[in-house]
Amino acid sequence: MRRTNVNYAAAVIACTSALLAGCGGAPEGGQQPPGAPQPGQPQPGGEQQPPPGGEQPGGMGAGDQGGDQAKAQLQGMLDQLNQSTPITFDPDSSELTDQGKETVTKAADMLKSAPQGVMFQVAGFTASGTSSSQDSKELSQARAQAVVDQLAQDGVPAERLQATGEGDAGGDPAASRKVEIRVQ
Repeated sequence: MRRTNVNYAAAVIACTSALLAGCGGAPEGGQQPPGAPQPGQPQPGGEQQPPPGGEQPGGMGAGDQGGDQAKAQLQGMLDQLNQSTPITFDPDSSELTDQGKETVTKAADMLKSAPQGVMFQVAGFTASGTSSSQDSKELSQARAQAVVDQLAQDGVPAERLQATGEGDAGGDPAASRKVEIRVQ
Protein backbone atom coordinates (compact mmCIF):
# COMPACT_ATOMS: atom_id res chain seq x y z
CA MET A 1 0.00 0.00 0.00
CA ARG A 2 2.78 2.44 0.91
CA ARG A 3 4.54 1.82 -2.41
CA THR A 4 1.30 2.59 -4.28
CA ASN A 5 0.92 5.91 -2.42
CA VAL A 6 4.51 6.86 -3.23
CA ASN A 7 4.04 5.92 -6.90
CA TYR A 8 0.77 7.86 -7.04
CA ALA A 9 2.36 10.93 -5.45
CA ALA A 10 5.34 10.74 -7.83
CA ALA A 11 3.02 10.49 -10.84
CA VAL A 12 0.94 13.46 -9.65
CA ILE A 13 4.06 15.57 -9.07
CA ALA A 14 5.46 14.66 -12.49
CA CYS A 15 2.17 15.53 -14.21
CA THR A 16 1.83 18.81 -12.32
CA SER A 17 5.42 19.81 -13.08
CA ALA A 18 5.02 18.95 -16.76
CA LEU A 19 1.77 20.89 -16.98
CA LEU A 20 3.14 23.96 -15.25
CA ALA A 21 6.37 23.88 -17.29
CA GLY A 22 4.28 23.76 -20.45
CA CYS A 23 2.36 26.93 -19.57
CA GLY A 24 5.06 29.17 -21.00
CA GLY A 25 4.01 28.52 -24.57
CA ALA A 26 7.36 27.10 -25.68
CA PRO A 27 7.24 23.89 -27.67
CA GLU A 28 8.06 20.65 -25.88
CA GLY A 29 11.68 20.72 -24.81
CA GLY A 30 11.30 24.37 -23.76
CA GLN A 31 13.23 25.87 -26.70
CA GLN A 32 11.92 28.47 -29.11
CA PRO A 33 12.52 27.75 -32.81
CA PRO A 34 15.68 29.28 -34.29
CA GLY A 35 15.11 32.91 -35.23
CA ALA A 36 11.98 33.22 -33.06
CA PRO A 37 11.81 36.26 -30.82
CA GLN A 38 12.99 35.41 -27.33
CA PRO A 39 10.74 36.48 -24.44
CA GLY A 40 12.04 39.45 -22.49
CA GLN A 41 14.64 40.34 -25.16
CA PRO A 42 14.72 43.60 -27.16
CA GLN A 43 13.44 43.21 -30.72
CA PRO A 44 14.19 45.24 -33.84
CA GLY A 45 12.49 48.60 -33.42
CA GLY A 46 13.26 48.69 -29.69
CA GLU A 47 10.21 46.69 -28.55
CA GLN A 48 10.64 44.03 -25.97
CA GLN A 49 9.01 40.65 -26.62
CA PRO A 50 6.55 40.00 -23.76
CA PRO A 51 6.91 36.76 -21.84
CA PRO A 52 4.75 33.90 -23.14
CA GLY A 53 1.04 34.21 -22.41
CA GLY A 54 1.55 37.63 -20.81
CA GLU A 55 3.20 35.94 -17.85
CA GLN A 56 5.05 38.22 -15.48
CA PRO A 57 8.37 37.15 -13.96
CA GLY A 58 7.93 35.17 -10.76
CA GLY A 59 4.36 34.05 -11.39
CA MET A 60 1.34 34.00 -13.60
CA GLY A 61 0.11 37.28 -15.02
CA ALA A 62 -3.48 38.43 -14.54
CA GLY A 63 -5.10 37.53 -17.92
CA ASP A 64 -2.70 34.67 -18.50
CA GLN A 65 -4.71 32.00 -20.30
CA GLY A 66 -1.97 29.40 -19.89
CA GLY A 67 -1.80 30.25 -16.18
CA ASP A 68 -5.57 30.05 -15.84
CA GLN A 69 -5.49 26.68 -17.56
CA ALA A 70 -2.72 25.50 -15.24
CA LYS A 71 -4.70 26.69 -12.21
CA ALA A 72 -7.79 24.85 -13.45
CA GLN A 73 -5.74 21.70 -14.04
CA LEU A 74 -4.18 21.93 -10.58
CA GLN A 75 -7.62 22.48 -9.02
CA GLY A 76 -8.90 19.41 -10.88
CA MET A 77 -6.04 17.31 -9.56
CA LEU A 78 -6.64 18.57 -6.00
CA ASP A 79 -10.36 17.81 -6.32
CA GLN A 80 -9.60 14.33 -7.62
CA LEU A 81 -7.21 13.69 -4.73
CA ASN A 82 -9.78 14.99 -2.23
CA GLN A 83 -12.48 12.74 -3.74
CA SER A 84 -10.35 9.62 -3.62
CA THR A 85 -8.88 10.30 -0.15
CA PRO A 86 -10.57 13.30 1.54
CA ILE A 87 -8.90 15.44 4.17
CA THR A 88 -10.93 14.27 7.16
CA PHE A 89 -11.23 14.76 10.91
CA ASP A 90 -12.72 12.92 13.85
CA PRO A 91 -16.16 14.15 15.01
CA ASP A 92 -16.04 17.48 16.90
CA SER A 93 -12.27 17.66 16.43
CA SER A 94 -9.75 19.72 14.48
CA GLU A 95 -7.17 16.93 14.62
CA LEU A 96 -6.45 15.34 11.25
CA THR A 97 -7.11 11.62 10.87
CA ASP A 98 -4.25 9.47 9.56
CA GLN A 99 -5.92 9.51 6.13
CA GLY A 100 -6.24 13.29 6.37
CA LYS A 101 -2.52 13.68 7.09
CA GLU A 102 -1.59 11.48 4.11
CA THR A 103 -3.85 13.49 1.81
CA VAL A 104 -2.43 16.80 3.03
CA THR A 105 1.11 15.53 2.37
CA LYS A 106 0.13 14.57 -1.20
CA ALA A 107 -1.57 17.94 -1.69
CA ALA A 108 1.54 19.74 -0.38
CA ASP A 109 3.63 18.07 -3.08
CA MET A 110 1.21 19.42 -5.71
CA LEU A 111 1.10 22.93 -4.23
CA LYS A 112 4.89 23.21 -3.97
CA SER A 113 5.18 22.71 -7.73
CA ALA A 114 2.77 25.58 -8.52
CA PRO A 115 4.24 28.91 -9.72
CA GLN A 116 5.11 31.39 -6.97
CA GLY A 117 2.23 33.80 -7.58
CA VAL A 118 -0.48 31.20 -7.04
CA MET A 119 -2.34 31.44 -3.72
CA PHE A 120 -4.46 28.79 -2.02
CA GLN A 121 -7.58 28.98 0.12
CA VAL A 122 -8.04 26.19 2.65
CA ALA A 123 -11.76 25.96 3.49
CA GLY A 124 -12.90 23.97 6.54
CA PHE A 125 -16.36 22.47 7.04
CA THR A 126 -18.30 20.80 9.84
CA ALA A 127 -21.22 18.40 10.06
CA SER A 128 -24.71 19.57 10.96
CA GLY A 129 -24.48 17.87 14.38
CA THR A 130 -22.28 20.66 15.79
CA SER A 131 -24.11 22.31 18.70
CA SER A 132 -24.40 25.89 17.37
CA SER A 133 -23.57 27.89 14.27
CA GLN A 134 -20.86 29.74 16.25
CA ASP A 135 -19.31 26.42 17.33
CA SER A 136 -19.59 25.20 13.74
CA LYS A 137 -17.79 28.27 12.41
CA GLU A 138 -15.03 28.02 15.02
CA LEU A 139 -14.50 24.29 14.45
CA SER A 140 -14.41 24.69 10.67
CA GLN A 141 -11.84 27.52 11.05
CA ALA A 142 -9.74 25.34 13.38
CA ARG A 143 -9.85 22.50 10.81
CA ALA A 144 -8.75 24.79 8.01
CA GLN A 145 -5.93 26.13 10.18
CA ALA A 146 -4.80 22.59 11.06
CA VAL A 147 -4.44 21.86 7.34
CA VAL A 148 -2.61 25.16 6.71
CA ASP A 149 -0.21 24.27 9.53
CA GLN A 150 0.38 20.78 8.10
CA LEU A 151 0.90 22.17 4.56
CA ALA A 152 3.44 24.68 5.92
CA GLN A 153 5.18 21.89 7.84
CA ASP A 154 5.32 19.94 4.55
CA GLY A 155 7.08 22.85 2.80
CA VAL A 156 4.33 25.03 1.30
CA PRO A 157 5.07 28.71 2.09
CA ALA A 158 2.55 29.87 4.72
CA GLU A 159 2.11 33.26 3.02
CA ARG A 160 0.49 31.47 0.05
CA LEU A 161 -2.17 29.86 2.28
CA GLN A 162 -5.37 31.33 3.71
CA ALA A 163 -7.55 29.40 6.16
CA THR A 164 -11.31 30.04 6.16
CA GLY A 165 -14.04 28.42 8.23
CA GLU A 166 -17.16 27.79 6.16
CA GLY A 167 -19.25 26.27 8.96
CA ASP A 168 -21.88 23.58 8.39
CA ALA A 169 -21.54 21.77 5.06
CA GLY A 170 -24.90 20.00 5.40
CA GLY A 171 -25.56 16.51 4.08
CA ASP A 172 -23.87 13.36 5.32
CA PRO A 173 -22.08 14.16 8.62
CA ALA A 174 -19.09 11.92 7.83
CA ALA A 175 -18.60 13.59 4.44
CA SER A 176 -19.01 17.04 6.02
CA ARG A 177 -16.04 16.76 8.39
CA LYS A 178 -13.61 17.93 5.73
CA VAL A 179 -11.37 20.59 4.30
CA GLU A 180 -11.06 21.63 0.65
CA ILE A 181 -8.05 23.32 -0.94
CA ARG A 182 -8.92 25.88 -3.60
CA VAL A 183 -6.54 27.46 -6.12
CA GLN A 184 -6.94 31.26 -6.13
